[in-house]
Amino acid sequence: MDNNSNGIRFEHTPYHNVYLKDRKNIELTGVKRIESFDSLEFLIETSLGFLNIKGTELSLTRLDQEKNEVSIKGNIDAISYVSSKKSPKSKESVFNKLLK
Repeated sequence: MDNNSNGIRFEHTPYHNVYLKDRKNIELTGVKRIESFDSLEFLIETSLGFLNIKGTELSLTRLDQEKNEVSIKGNIDAISYVSSKKSPKSKESVFNKLLK
């Protein structure tokens, strides 16, 4: 695939789970790549598509590339799947927040 692009890439995994605890912690399995992130938003490629996590004070607390798992803590306001990271709405949202 694209080995020279930015982000953290994981080996392929066929499964994907989301565990949300009290809107403060989220654990993800089946992570293929962390496309971008900051304290307000994470864009993560999973084995079932791109997952967008929005909130405040978000931070990466665990990164396990062997198990394809990620943990994030903070105030989680929204979790949504996007059809493609290159869709105009998704791309604009991520880049607008990064430039602010």
